[in-house]
Amino acid sequence: SSSSSSSSSSSRQPSSSNSAPTSVLKQKQQSPHSNTTATATSTATATATATTSTGAMTNATTSGPPNKKLKRSAPKEVRVLHILKKHKDSRRPSSWRAPKITSTKEEATEELQQLLEVLQESKQVSSEELRATFEELARTESDCSSAKRGGDLGFFGRKKMQPAFEHASFALEIGELSGIVETSSGVHVILRIG
Repeated sequence: SSSSSSSSSSSRQPSSSNSAPTSVLKQKQQSPHSNTTATATSTATATATATTSTGAMTNATTSGPPNKKLKRSAPKEVRVLHILKKHKDSRRPSSWRAPKITSTKEEATEELQQLLEVLQESKQVSSEELRATFEELARTESDCSSAKRGGDLGFFGRKKMQPAFEHASFALEIGELSGIVETSSGVHVILRIG
């Protein structure tokens, strides 16, 4: 059964605003993507909490059989674009942009946060604008060698990427932008395109 419904019930809490202070994103780094799984209660109606790409928490009421997990079907492969910002504690603190990266994790996160804000603005225009802006920023700002392809990592399946990156990528819907994702490579923002 599917839980991607975002309908609300008048007997449940209304959805909260999607605007949140930027500090919320930094606090939500370990959970930068939408939570698409909820456990139903014995009343056959559950309130699922989702983290939006701005880090804001929203409530969506979903209906389903009691005591069953509600989730969408998981894809076998996904295709994503990403922007990577490395820092001095990254597993390989060098890139095509800089032979030795000396920035701190906090500085890398702040730089990526600024890029994320630009991406959020382009998302308001259209999904096409978001992708074009993402590819352009990846080409100039990403520390990954995929920068030359606009951050495109192509299709990949499970167990091909670092666990946090894989989890975030598979949790996104097509066209959805992640928050900041931390791995041993550095900090990332991800856009699922397939």
